[in-house]
Amino acid sequence: VATLLPHDYIAQDPDTKRYSLGFRFLEISRKILDNLDIRQIAHRHLEVLRQESQEAVHLAMLRGDKVVYIDKLDTPSGLSLATYVGFATDPHAAAGGKVLLAGLKDDAVKSIYKNKSLKGYGKNTITRLPALMAELDRIRKQGYAVDNEEYYEGVRCVAAPVRSGGQVVASISITGSIFTMTQARIEKELAAKVVKAADSVSAELKW
Repeated sequence: VATLLPHDYIAQDPDTKRYSLGFRFLEISRKILDNLDIRQIAHRHLEVLRQESQEAVHLAMLRGDKVVYIDKLDTPSGLSLATYVGFATDPHAAAGGKVLLAGLKDDAVKSIYKNKSLKGYGKNTITRLPALMAELDRIRKQGYAVDNEEYYEGVRCVAAPVRSGGQVVASISITGSIFTMTQARIEKELAAKVVKAADSVSAELKW
């Protein structure tokens, strides 16, 4: 109790001396509920996106220096991906992660990679910070990110930002084989679909 009290995890009534939960627990519970809210709001949009694209779709958030997947719907075709709800990885190699990084200021991105290298995953992973910063600037301008065999060889991904209060709070992505997700299909069809889905979720968030 003596440890929790100064940090506002619990509160003590000055008259009765009785203890109750403090504001820090309220903050924590609100963050948890917010995450649940965005997942619930986004899920039906993910279902529509999967049906329209016939590819796997993900919902992700940035937690510290990792991108964490909080929802996933597998591709109807049965393409096997190692991702799962709760899967966390470096954001620089994934379309959803790059979208989240693009939502940060440059100094915040540089801080994430200040003491660690940009690990290589697929054959096209960006492994130099200047190249990553240029990529993030491009993502901000075009409104979506593409992972072209950067995390998994033979796999492409396109992602768009979900916003609330003017801030990027999550990303929605479409992932599939390079044979079904050609560069031309991404540019002509899938980029617009994932941006539309992300914008629809953004419009529903009431944070």
